[in-house]
Amino acid sequence: MTDLDAAGTPPLLRGSPFRAVALVGYPLALAAIFQFGFNLTEVWVFGQVGDGGASLAGAAASDIVTGIFALLANGLGNAAVAEIAFAHGGGDALAVRRHTRQALVIGVALSLLSVVVGLLAGPIGDVVMADGETRVQGTAFLRIMALGGFGTIFVAIGIAVLRARGQTGGPLAVVAVMSLLTIGLEAVFVLGLFGAPKGGVVAAGVITVILRGLGGGVLVWLIARRIPLRPPPGERFVHAAALRKQLRLGLASAMQQSVRLVGFLVLLAIVADRYATATGNPTYTAVNVWIKLDLPTLILAFAWGGGTAPVVGMALGAGRRRFAGRAAWSGVLYAVLTSLVTMTTMLVFAGALAAAFIPDDPAAVVATDAIYAYAAPAYAFVVTGIVIAMAFNGAGNMRAPLVWDVAILLVFQGALAFAFARPGAGGADVAGLGAVIFATGALQGVVPALVLRLARWHRATSDHLTG
Repeated sequence: MTDLDAAGTPPLLRGSPFRAVALVGYPLALAAIFQFGFNLTEVWVFGQVGDGGASLAGAAASDIVTGIFALLANGLGNAAVAEIAFAHGGGDALAVRRHTRQALVIGVALSLLSVVVGLLAGPIGDVVMADGETRVQGTAFLRIMALGGFGTIFVAIGIAVLRARGQTGGPLAVVAVMSLLTIGLEAVFVLGLFGAPKGGVVAAGVITVILRGLGGGVLVWLIARRIPLRPPPGERFVHAAALRKQLRLGLASAMQQSVRLVGFLVLLAIVADRYATATGNPTYTAVNVWIKLDLPTLILAFAWGGGTAPVVGMALGAGRRRFAGRAAWSGVLYAVLTSLVTMTTMLVFAGALAAAFIPDDPAAVVATDAIYAYAAPAYAFVVTGIVIAMAFNGAGNMRAPLVWDVAILLVFQGALAFAFARPGAGGADVAGLGAVIFATGALQGVVPALVLRLARWHRATSDHLTG
Protein backbone atom coordinates (compact mmCIF):
# COMPACT_ATOMS: atom_id res chain seq x y z
CA MET A 1 0.00 0.00 0.00
CA THR A 2 2.83 2.41 0.72
CA ASP A 3 5.20 1.80 -2.23
CA LEU A 4 4.94 3.86 -5.39
CA ASP A 5 3.03 2.34 -8.30
CA ALA A 6 4.28 2.13 -11.87
CA ALA A 7 3.31 5.75 -12.47
CA GLY A 8 5.34 6.88 -9.44
CA THR A 9 2.23 7.68 -7.33
CA PRO A 10 1.46 6.26 -3.85
CA PRO A 11 -1.37 3.69 -4.10
CA LEU A 12 -3.18 5.58 -1.32
CA LEU A 13 -4.03 8.22 -3.91
CA ARG A 14 -5.59 5.73 -6.34
CA GLY A 15 -8.86 5.39 -4.42
CA SER A 16 -11.09 8.01 -2.86
CA PRO A 17 -9.83 10.52 -0.26
CA PHE A 18 -12.41 9.10 2.16
CA ARG A 19 -10.85 5.63 1.83
CA ALA A 20 -7.29 6.95 2.04
CA VAL A 21 -7.93 8.81 5.30
CA ALA A 22 -9.65 5.73 6.73
CA LEU A 23 -6.72 3.45 5.90
CA VAL A 24 -4.26 5.74 7.67
CA GLY A 25 -6.55 7.05 10.40
CA TYR A 26 -8.21 3.91 11.80
CA PRO A 27 -4.97 2.37 13.15
CA LEU A 28 -3.99 5.72 14.64
CA ALA A 29 -7.38 6.01 16.36
CA LEU A 30 -7.01 2.51 17.81
CA ALA A 31 -3.47 3.32 18.96
CA ALA A 32 -4.80 6.49 20.62
CA ILE A 33 -7.38 4.44 22.51
CA PHE A 34 -4.66 2.06 23.72
CA GLN A 35 -2.53 5.00 24.85
CA PHE A 36 -5.42 6.66 26.70
CA GLY A 37 -6.30 3.40 28.43
CA PHE A 38 -2.68 3.03 29.46
CA ASN A 39 -2.51 6.56 30.90
CA LEU A 40 -5.75 6.13 32.84
CA THR A 41 -4.74 2.74 34.22
CA GLU A 42 -1.29 4.01 35.22
CA VAL A 43 -2.88 6.86 37.19
CA TRP A 44 -4.99 4.30 39.03
CA VAL A 45 -1.96 2.08 39.75
CA PHE A 46 0.00 5.02 41.18
CA GLY A 47 -2.98 5.88 43.35
CA GLN A 48 -2.84 2.41 44.95
CA VAL A 49 0.75 2.72 46.19
CA GLY A 50 -0.51 3.65 49.66
CA ASP A 51 1.49 6.79 50.41
CA GLY A 52 -1.41 9.23 50.58
CA GLY A 53 -1.18 10.18 46.92
CA ALA A 54 2.46 11.31 47.12
CA SER A 55 3.60 9.02 44.32
CA LEU A 56 0.66 10.02 42.13
CA ALA A 57 1.28 13.74 42.67
CA GLY A 58 5.04 13.42 42.16
CA ALA A 59 4.62 11.43 38.94
CA ALA A 60 2.08 13.98 37.67
CA ALA A 61 4.51 16.84 38.31
CA SER A 62 7.26 14.87 36.55
CA ASP A 63 4.97 14.30 33.56
CA ILE A 64 4.55 18.07 33.17
CA VAL A 65 8.32 18.44 32.78
CA THR A 66 8.86 15.47 30.45
CA GLY A 67 5.70 16.46 28.58
CA ILE A 68 7.68 19.34 27.11
CA PHE A 69 9.79 16.82 25.20
CA ALA A 70 6.71 14.91 24.07
CA LEU A 71 5.26 18.19 22.81
CA LEU A 72 8.44 19.03 20.91
CA ALA A 73 8.70 15.51 19.49
CA ASN A 74 5.11 15.63 18.25
CA GLY A 75 5.55 19.09 16.72
CA LEU A 76 8.79 18.17 15.01
CA GLY A 77 7.19 14.91 13.94
CA ASN A 78 4.43 16.90 12.22
CA ALA A 79 7.12 18.75 10.26
CA ALA A 80 8.64 15.43 9.21
CA VAL A 81 5.20 14.24 8.07
CA ALA A 82 4.73 17.36 5.93
CA GLU A 83 8.07 17.04 4.18
CA ILE A 84 8.20 13.25 3.80
CA ALA A 85 4.58 12.93 2.64
CA PHE A 86 5.01 15.71 0.08
CA ALA A 87 8.17 14.11 -1.29
CA HIS A 88 6.58 10.64 -1.27
CA GLY A 89 3.55 11.91 -3.18
CA GLY A 90 5.80 13.44 -5.81
CA GLY A 91 7.90 10.29 -6.13
CA ASP A 92 11.04 12.03 -4.85
CA ALA A 93 12.78 9.13 -3.07
CA LEU A 94 15.91 11.18 -2.43
CA ALA A 95 13.98 13.84 -0.51
CA VAL A 96 12.11 11.14 1.45
CA ARG A 97 15.45 9.67 2.55
CA ARG A 98 16.89 13.09 3.35
CA HIS A 99 13.98 14.24 5.51
CA THR A 100 13.76 10.86 7.26
CA ARG A 101 17.40 11.20 8.28
CA GLN A 102 16.82 14.71 9.62
CA ALA A 103 13.87 13.49 11.69
CA LEU A 104 16.13 10.90 13.31
CA VAL A 105 18.84 13.51 13.90
CA ILE A 106 16.28 15.69 15.66
CA GLY A 107 15.29 12.69 17.77
CA VAL A 108 18.90 12.25 18.90
CA ALA A 109 19.21 15.96 19.77
CA LEU A 110 15.99 15.92 21.82
CA SER A 111 17.17 12.77 23.60
CA LEU A 112 20.39 14.50 24.63
CA LEU A 113 18.42 17.47 25.98
CA SER A 114 16.26 15.05 27.94
CA VAL A 115 19.38 13.52 29.49
CA VAL A 116 20.42 16.99 30.68
CA VAL A 117 17.03 17.38 32.39
CA GLY A 118 17.53 13.98 34.02
CA LEU A 119 20.89 15.06 35.41
CA LEU A 120 19.20 18.19 36.83
CA ALA A 121 16.20 16.32 38.24
CA GLY A 122 17.04 17.30 41.83
CA PRO A 123 17.00 21.09 41.34
CA ILE A 124 13.97 20.84 39.02
CA GLY A 125 12.09 18.79 41.60
CA ASP A 126 12.82 21.43 44.23
CA VAL A 127 11.02 23.99 42.05
CA VAL A 128 7.99 22.12 40.70
CA MET A 129 7.22 19.53 43.42
CA ALA A 130 5.73 19.83 46.89
CA ASP A 131 7.87 19.09 49.95
CA GLY A 132 8.09 15.67 51.56
CA GLU A 133 7.43 12.30 50.01
CA THR A 134 5.90 13.84 46.87
CA ARG A 135 9.25 15.46 46.02
CA VAL A 136 11.22 12.31 46.87
CA GLN A 137 9.12 10.05 44.66
CA GLY A 138 8.54 12.64 41.93
CA THR A 139 12.24 13.52 41.62
CA ALA A 140 13.23 9.86 41.38
CA PHE A 141 10.58 9.28 38.72
CA LEU A 142 11.63 12.39 36.78
CA ARG A 143 15.30 11.36 36.83
CA ILE A 144 14.53 7.94 35.35
CA MET A 145 12.02 9.18 32.75
CA ALA A 146 14.25 12.03 31.56
CA LEU A 147 17.46 9.99 31.39
CA GLY A 148 15.57 7.40 29.35
CA GLY A 149 13.50 9.93 27.42
CA PHE A 150 14.89 8.74 24.10
CA GLY A 151 12.22 6.00 24.06
CA THR A 152 9.29 8.42 24.26
CA ILE A 153 10.94 10.72 21.72
CA PHE A 154 11.72 8.03 19.16
CA VAL A 155 8.27 6.48 19.49
CA ALA A 156 6.79 9.86 18.49
CA ILE A 157 9.33 10.49 15.72
CA GLY A 158 9.10 6.91 14.44
CA ILE A 159 5.31 6.97 14.24
CA ALA A 160 5.48 10.31 12.40
CA VAL A 161 7.91 9.03 9.76
CA LEU A 162 5.91 5.86 9.16
CA ARG A 163 2.52 7.60 8.95
CA ALA A 164 4.02 10.11 6.52
CA ARG A 165 4.13 7.21 4.04
CA GLY A 166 0.75 5.83 5.07
CA GLN A 167 2.17 3.06 7.27
CA THR A 168 0.18 2.96 10.51
CA GLY A 169 -0.35 -0.76 11.10
CA GLY A 170 3.17 -1.19 12.50
CA PRO A 171 2.87 1.75 14.90
CA LEU A 172 -0.49 0.42 16.12
CA ALA A 173 1.06 -2.97 16.92
CA VAL A 174 4.03 -1.36 18.69
CA VAL A 175 1.85 0.95 20.81
CA ALA A 176 -0.60 -1.83 21.70
CA VAL A 177 2.08 -4.30 22.79
CA MET A 178 4.08 -1.61 24.58
CA SER A 179 1.02 -0.34 26.50
CA LEU A 180 -0.22 -3.79 27.54
CA LEU A 181 3.21 -4.96 28.68
CA THR A 182 3.82 -1.73 30.60
CA ILE A 183 0.53 -1.92 32.48
CA GLY A 184 0.97 -5.61 33.27
CA LEU A 185 4.52 -5.22 34.56
CA GLU A 186 3.69 -2.05 36.48
CA ALA A 187 0.79 -3.77 38.25
CA VAL A 188 3.19 -6.53 39.36
CA PHE A 189 6.28 -4.53 40.31
CA VAL A 190 4.73 -1.23 41.46
CA LEU A 191 2.14 -2.84 43.73
CA GLY A 192 4.15 -5.96 44.54
CA LEU A 193 1.70 -8.54 43.19
CA PHE A 194 2.47 -12.29 43.10
CA GLY A 195 5.23 -11.89 45.66
CA ALA A 196 7.25 -9.43 43.56
CA PRO A 197 9.11 -6.63 45.37
CA LYS A 198 6.99 -3.50 45.76
CA GLY A 199 8.98 -0.93 43.77
CA GLY A 200 6.57 2.01 43.62
CA VAL A 201 6.95 4.70 40.95
CA VAL A 202 10.68 3.99 40.61
CA ALA A 203 9.83 0.54 39.26
CA ALA A 204 7.22 2.13 36.98
CA GLY A 205 9.82 4.51 35.58
CA VAL A 206 12.32 1.75 34.86
CA ILE A 207 9.68 -0.44 33.20
CA THR A 208 8.39 2.46 31.09
CA VAL A 209 11.85 3.54 29.95
CA ILE A 210 12.85 0.01 28.94
CA LEU A 211 9.66 -0.75 27.02
CA ARG A 212 9.47 2.63 25.30
CA GLY A 213 13.13 2.30 24.38
CA LEU A 214 12.40 -1.07 22.80
CA GLY A 215 9.33 0.37 21.07
CA GLY A 216 11.32 3.26 19.65
CA GLY A 217 13.99 0.83 18.47
CA VAL A 218 11.42 -1.34 16.70
CA LEU A 219 9.97 1.70 14.94
CA VAL A 220 13.41 2.84 13.74
CA TRP A 221 14.01 -0.72 12.49
CA LEU A 222 10.70 -0.60 10.58
CA ILE A 223 11.76 2.71 9.04
CA ALA A 224 15.16 1.33 8.00
CA ARG A 225 13.49 -1.65 6.32
CA ARG A 226 11.55 0.63 3.96
CA ILE A 227 13.73 3.72 3.62
CA PRO A 228 17.50 3.50 2.97
CA LEU A 229 19.10 5.68 5.64
CA ARG A 230 22.60 5.78 4.17
CA PRO A 231 23.06 9.13 2.36
CA PRO A 232 23.87 8.99 -1.35
CA PRO A 233 27.45 9.71 -2.47
CA GLY A 234 28.40 13.33 -1.96
CA GLU A 235 25.70 14.03 0.66
CA ARG A 236 26.18 14.11 4.42
CA PHE A 237 23.86 12.31 6.85
CA VAL A 238 22.94 15.71 8.29
CA HIS A 239 21.54 17.92 5.53
CA ALA A 240 21.65 21.46 6.90
CA ALA A 241 18.92 22.98 4.70
CA ALA A 242 16.47 20.12 5.28
CA LEU A 243 17.22 20.13 9.00
CA ARG A 244 16.61 23.87 9.31
CA LYS A 245 13.34 23.50 7.43
CA GLN A 246 12.07 20.74 9.70
CA LEU A 247 13.10 22.68 12.79
CA ARG A 248 11.33 25.83 11.60
CA LEU A 249 8.10 24.03 10.78
CA GLY A 250 8.30 21.72 13.79
CA LEU A 251 8.79 24.44 16.37
CA ALA A 252 5.81 26.32 14.94
CA SER A 253 3.74 23.13 15.20
CA ALA A 254 4.87 22.57 18.79
CA MET A 255 3.91 26.16 19.62
CA GLN A 256 0.53 25.56 18.04
CA GLN A 257 -0.06 22.52 20.25
CA SER A 258 1.08 24.37 23.39
CA VAL A 259 -1.48 27.13 22.83
CA ARG A 260 -4.29 24.75 23.84
CA LEU A 261 -2.54 24.03 27.14
CA VAL A 262 -1.90 27.71 27.83
CA GLY A 263 -5.54 28.50 27.05
CA PHE A 264 -6.67 25.95 29.63
CA LEU A 265 -4.28 27.40 32.20
CA VAL A 266 -5.64 30.93 31.66
CA LEU A 267 -9.21 29.66 32.06
CA LEU A 268 -8.23 27.74 35.19
CA ALA A 269 -6.62 30.84 36.70
CA ILE A 270 -9.80 32.87 36.16
CA VAL A 271 -11.99 30.13 37.64
CA ALA A 272 -9.64 29.70 40.62
CA ASP A 273 -9.97 33.42 41.36
CA ARG A 274 -13.67 33.91 40.64
CA TYR A 275 -15.32 30.77 41.99
CA ALA A 276 -13.55 30.30 45.34
CA THR A 277 -15.87 29.98 48.35
CA ALA A 278 -15.37 29.71 52.08
CA THR A 279 -15.67 25.93 51.82
CA GLY A 280 -13.51 25.41 48.75
CA ASN A 281 -13.76 25.75 44.98
CA PRO A 282 -15.83 22.91 43.50
CA THR A 283 -16.07 24.72 40.15
CA TYR A 284 -12.28 24.73 39.83
CA THR A 285 -12.26 21.00 40.53
CA ALA A 286 -15.04 20.53 37.97
CA VAL A 287 -13.08 22.35 35.25
CA ASN A 288 -10.07 20.08 35.90
CA VAL A 289 -12.30 17.01 35.67
CA TRP A 290 -13.83 18.38 32.45
CA ILE A 291 -10.36 18.72 30.94
CA LYS A 292 -9.52 15.13 31.94
CA LEU A 293 -12.81 13.67 30.67
CA ASP A 294 -12.40 15.50 27.35
CA LEU A 295 -9.19 13.60 26.60
CA PRO A 296 -10.80 10.71 24.67
CA THR A 297 -12.52 13.15 22.31
CA LEU A 298 -9.37 15.20 21.80
CA ILE A 299 -6.97 12.28 21.28
CA LEU A 300 -9.33 10.68 18.76
CA ALA A 301 -9.56 13.98 16.90
CA PHE A 302 -5.76 14.23 16.82
CA ALA A 303 -5.63 10.63 15.60
CA TRP A 304 -7.97 11.40 12.68
CA GLY A 305 -5.97 14.55 12.02
CA GLY A 306 -2.83 12.43 12.08
CA GLY A 307 -4.38 10.20 9.42
CA THR A 308 -5.45 13.17 7.33
CA ALA A 309 -2.12 15.04 7.32
CA PRO A 310 -0.02 12.57 5.30
CA VAL A 311 -2.79 12.04 2.74
CA VAL A 312 -2.96 15.81 2.22
CA GLY A 313 0.83 16.02 1.92
CA MET A 314 1.03 13.13 -0.57
CA ALA A 315 -1.77 14.57 -2.68
CA LEU A 316 -0.09 17.97 -2.87
CA GLY A 317 3.22 16.33 -3.71
CA ALA A 318 1.48 14.52 -6.57
CA GLY A 319 -0.08 17.82 -7.73
CA ARG A 320 -3.64 16.74 -6.81
CA ARG A 321 -5.03 19.78 -5.01
CA ARG A 322 -8.67 18.70 -5.19
CA PHE A 323 -7.81 15.32 -3.65
CA ALA A 324 -5.98 17.13 -0.81
CA GLY A 325 -8.98 19.34 -0.05
CA ARG A 326 -11.40 16.41 -0.11
CA ALA A 327 -9.08 14.43 2.17
CA ALA A 328 -9.20 17.25 4.73
CA TRP A 329 -13.00 17.24 4.72
CA SER A 330 -13.02 13.43 4.92
CA GLY A 331 -10.93 13.58 8.07
CA VAL A 332 -13.35 16.14 9.52
CA LEU A 333 -16.27 13.81 8.80
CA TYR A 334 -14.63 10.86 10.58
CA ALA A 335 -13.76 12.99 13.60
CA VAL A 336 -17.24 14.52 13.83
CA LEU A 337 -18.91 11.10 13.67
CA THR A 338 -16.63 9.89 16.46
CA SER A 339 -17.34 13.01 18.51
CA LEU A 340 -21.09 12.37 18.34
CA VAL A 341 -20.52 9.16 20.29
CA THR A 342 -18.45 10.85 22.99
CA MET A 343 -20.85 13.82 23.07
CA THR A 344 -23.82 11.54 23.77
CA THR A 345 -21.82 9.65 26.39
CA MET A 346 -20.88 12.82 28.24
CA LEU A 347 -24.35 14.35 28.09
CA VAL A 348 -25.76 11.21 29.71
CA PHE A 349 -22.97 10.03 32.00
CA ALA A 350 -20.84 13.10 32.84
CA GLY A 351 -22.12 13.20 36.42
CA ALA A 352 -21.51 9.49 37.00
CA LEU A 353 -18.01 9.66 35.52
CA ALA A 354 -17.16 12.72 37.62
CA ALA A 355 -18.39 10.93 40.75
CA ALA A 356 -15.97 8.08 40.01
CA PHE A 357 -13.07 10.56 39.99
CA ILE A 358 -14.17 12.75 42.90
CA PRO A 359 -16.58 10.70 45.07
CA ASP A 360 -15.96 12.91 48.11
CA ASP A 361 -16.92 16.23 46.46
CA PRO A 362 -20.60 16.14 45.43
CA ALA A 363 -20.66 19.87 44.68
CA ALA A 364 -17.88 19.43 42.11
CA VAL A 365 -19.78 16.50 40.58
CA VAL A 366 -22.86 18.69 40.13
CA ALA A 367 -20.73 21.47 38.62
CA THR A 368 -19.05 19.03 36.20
CA ASP A 369 -22.43 17.76 35.04
CA ALA A 370 -23.62 21.35 34.52
CA ILE A 371 -20.49 22.29 32.54
CA TYR A 372 -21.01 19.36 30.16
CA ALA A 373 -24.45 20.64 29.22
CA TYR A 374 -22.48 23.39 27.43
CA ALA A 375 -19.19 21.62 26.60
CA ALA A 376 -20.43 18.39 25.00
CA PRO A 377 -22.54 20.06 22.25
CA ALA A 378 -19.38 21.87 21.10
CA TYR A 379 -17.45 18.65 20.48
CA ALA A 380 -18.19 18.54 16.75
CA PHE A 381 -16.78 22.05 16.34
CA VAL A 382 -13.68 21.38 18.45
CA VAL A 383 -12.70 18.21 16.56
CA THR A 384 -13.31 19.96 13.24
CA GLY A 385 -10.73 22.58 14.13
CA ILE A 386 -8.20 19.98 15.28
CA VAL A 387 -8.43 17.92 12.08
CA ILE A 388 -8.23 20.97 9.82
CA ALA A 389 -5.18 22.22 11.76
CA MET A 390 -3.51 18.84 11.24
CA ALA A 391 -4.44 18.90 7.55
CA PHE A 392 -2.75 22.29 7.19
CA ASN A 393 0.26 20.90 9.08
CA GLY A 394 0.41 18.03 6.60
CA ALA A 395 0.55 20.59 3.83
CA GLY A 396 3.50 22.31 5.51
CA ASN A 397 1.52 25.25 6.88
CA MET A 398 1.96 25.47 10.64
CA ARG A 399 1.47 29.23 10.75
CA ALA A 400 -2.25 29.49 9.94
CA PRO A 401 -3.39 27.06 12.71
CA LEU A 402 -1.06 28.79 15.16
CA VAL A 403 -2.62 32.17 14.34
CA TRP A 404 -6.23 31.04 14.71
CA ASP A 405 -5.50 29.03 17.88
CA VAL A 406 -3.86 32.05 19.51
CA ALA A 407 -6.77 34.26 18.47
CA ILE A 408 -9.44 31.83 19.68
CA LEU A 409 -7.96 29.97 22.64
CA LEU A 410 -5.96 32.80 24.15
CA VAL A 411 -7.41 36.15 23.08
CA PHE A 412 -11.10 35.32 22.54
CA GLN A 413 -11.50 32.72 25.30
CA GLY A 414 -9.48 34.76 27.77
CA ALA A 415 -11.45 37.95 27.13
CA LEU A 416 -14.79 36.14 27.18
CA ALA A 417 -13.93 34.33 30.41
CA PHE A 418 -12.81 37.58 32.03
CA ALA A 419 -16.12 39.22 31.10
CA PHE A 420 -18.66 36.41 31.65
CA ALA A 421 -17.16 33.57 33.74
CA ARG A 422 -18.65 34.68 37.04
CA PRO A 423 -20.54 32.63 39.65
CA GLY A 424 -24.27 33.05 39.99
CA ALA A 425 -26.36 32.94 43.12
CA GLY A 426 -24.55 31.11 45.90
CA GLY A 427 -21.57 30.48 43.64
CA ALA A 428 -23.14 27.33 42.19
CA ASP A 429 -24.36 28.64 38.83
CA VAL A 430 -21.87 27.92 36.02
CA ALA A 431 -24.00 29.32 33.18
CA GLY A 432 -21.53 32.10 32.40
CA LEU A 433 -18.55 29.74 32.40
CA GLY A 434 -20.50 27.20 30.33
CA ALA A 435 -21.38 29.83 27.74
CA VAL A 436 -17.69 30.74 27.43
CA ILE A 437 -16.76 27.08 26.91
CA PHE A 438 -19.44 26.55 24.25
CA ALA A 439 -18.72 29.79 22.38
CA THR A 440 -14.99 29.09 22.30
CA GLY A 441 -15.58 25.51 21.18
CA ALA A 442 -17.90 26.59 18.39
CA LEU A 443 -15.43 29.17 17.12
CA GLN A 444 -12.69 26.52 17.08
CA GLY A 445 -14.65 24.77 14.33
CA VAL A 446 -16.18 27.65 12.41
CA VAL A 447 -12.99 29.68 11.81
CA PRO A 448 -10.80 26.78 10.55
CA ALA A 449 -13.67 25.51 8.37
CA LEU A 450 -13.98 28.92 6.72
CA VAL A 451 -10.21 29.12 6.20
CA LEU A 452 -10.18 25.65 4.66
CA ARG A 453 -13.15 26.51 2.44
CA LEU A 454 -11.32 29.54 1.07
CA ALA A 455 -7.88 27.92 0.83
CA ARG A 456 -6.19 27.47 -2.51
CA TRP A 457 -4.61 24.08 -2.08
CA HIS A 458 -1.23 24.35 -3.68
CA ARG A 459 2.38 24.25 -2.65
CA ALA A 460 4.41 25.89 -5.37
CA THR A 461 7.58 25.16 -3.46
CA SER A 462 7.55 22.64 -0.64
CA ASP A 463 7.30 25.35 1.96
CA HIS A 464 3.69 26.28 2.66
CA LEU A 465 0.09 25.76 1.77
CA THR A 466 -1.26 29.20 0.93
CA GLY A 467 -4.79 30.19 1.63
